[in-house]
Amino acid sequence: MTEAPRITRAALIRRFSFAFYLLLYPLPWLAQGTTPRAVIAFLIGAGLFLVLPFLPGRYALTVGLRAGVYALIGTALIPFGGYWGIFFISAAATCGAIRSRVSRFASLAPILAVYGFLSWRFDEGLIGSLITLIVALGVLTTTRLSMDLQRQNEALAAAQEEIRALTLVTERERFARDLHDTLGHSLTLIALKSDLALRHLPDNPESAAWELREIGEKTRQALAETRLAVSAIRLTTLKQALTEGCLSLEKAGIKVTLIGDTAMMPPRSEGVLVMILREALTNILRHARAETCAIRFGRNPQEEAELEISDSRSTTSESEIALSFREGNGIEGMRARLAELEGSLFIEPRRDGTTLLITLGNAP
Repeated sequence: MTEAPRITRAALIRRFSFAFYLLLYPLPWLAQGTTPRAVIAFLIGAGLFLVLPFLPGRYALTVGLRAGVYALIGTALIPFGGYWGIFFISAAATCGAIRSRVSRFASLAPILAVYGFLSWRFDEGLIGSLITLIVALGVLTTTRLSMDLQRQNEALAAAQEEIRALTLVTERERFARDLHDTLGHSLTLIALKSDLALRHLPDNPESAAWELREIGEKTRQALAETRLAVSAIRLTTLKQALTEGCLSLEKAGIKVTLIGDTAMMPPRSEGVLVMILREALTNILRHARAETCAIRFGRNPQEEAELEISDSRSTTSESEIALSFREGNGIEGMRARLAELEGSLFIEPRRDGTTLLITLGNAP
């Protein structure tokens, strides 16, 4: 199994941090001295050790082959009196980067066997050889864990990126549905009333004028709804969403009354409250034919945060009830968002409108 090396920042850090361990090779020279020839040989070996992982294209070596070359460098430097075992330790660490367990130990076993034979052949001493073998197995394990962690981090980053992409797609689809629902009905009605106005002209100018006034009213309402829908794709605070929503209601001819302040709401619930407030005010614009809207921020006797939204209008008959909130008008989505905050939602239909009460509990 071949594995082409990848040049990454993590690989560079590992390579040049391990270069410090090469300083162990010349330590025996402090006691027994050395020669210029030995220094040159060591520098050549160290240079080859450093550049091997970064050979380009067709010159690049697989991980297992590179580990074997490190062992050969260590073997070649035995006659120069340094601590040549450091290159076998590096070879073992490199084997740790091989993903396949079979391939990993197939590469590691001959390297350790060669080291054991050479250590015995050149009488390196049992204690020194055992220390080298233990360190080699230790760095093998460390490299393995490091590579696993790196792959897990890469997989996590990829998953997070996918989640962000899916969230964006979902939000775009939601916005497309909202915009379609907002404009579809209004534009269809405007088109029908335009046809009616044309039919009334020139014989019935009063009816034509009435239809034109209706077109103007529906156009202003559609514009207000569109502004609410568009504002939903911008990241805003609860206070900003409240200001934008109130402005849209007022432009549609709905009188707004505010009680309390957004600062009374739990900060960590702000994102959910922004979405719920927009959904609620959009429903009022679409369905209620309301004349007034009251929005209250406060606390109940149990010190639970509450958001209450009430719309009302004058009824034209005893049987007519204006409902701005029904199951299916975003209510299910509101409940799902509130469930994450252990909140609740209560709808009270009235003869002249609807009251929506949202309780957030004692969430900080």
